[in-house]
Amino acid sequence: MSKVNAPDGQAAGRDIANNAAPEVRIGKISGGHNIIGHQGEIYMQVHISPPPRPRLVIQPGEEHISGEQRLALKELVYEWVALHNSIKQTQLKYANAWARTNKAAGTTSYSLILKTRLHDATAFVQREMAILRNMRSAPAKDNGWRQKRIAAIKARSKNQLKDADAYKPYIKKAFKAESLSALSTDELQKTYTYIMGKKVPEL
Repeated sequence: MSKVNAPDGQAAGRDIANNAAPEVRIGKISGGHNIIGHQGEIYMQVHISPPPRPRLVIQPGEEHISGEQRLALKELVYEWVALHNSIKQTQLKYANAWARTNKAAGTTSYSLILKTRLHDATAFVQREMAILRNMRSAPAKDNGWRQKRIAAIKARSKNQLKDADAYKPYIKKAFKAESLSALSTDELQKTYTYIMGKKVPEL
């Protein structure tokens, strides 16, 4: 068998470029990237991260509720959350309570509630608390139930019915009682229902 000496760089009829530079594809890199090599070629997988979206911050103005009004609303919302969580098994979180209150006032932040919409926010929260206090389990679970009921009866009698003693004829006839504090839980609830359903006199 004879030995054949092949020229440098040649083997089995194929050329081998020993010094050939690999092909490189380069792009601008922003964010994470991976480099993948395959024989003489290099590919770069570039993952471009989108720029952060600018956050729009709106500062309260003269048309929005004041700091004192925000504090009063906050106390009302906290009272609602505490009442809800003392009566119902499903707990109400502050974030959810604020989201619902802000929605009632037509905004996404309580600091941006318009002065003209403050009544919408407070009325919503008061309505939610009234629903809770009308539940059958409320008197036993809400420590302030009697106090709030008596205060609501007196307030409606004086402010809406224009008669501070509007409830007295009813409790005297129905329960032979002279004061709201003498009523039982059931009697107090019936008195509340009577006064709240009484027609407001026309001016």
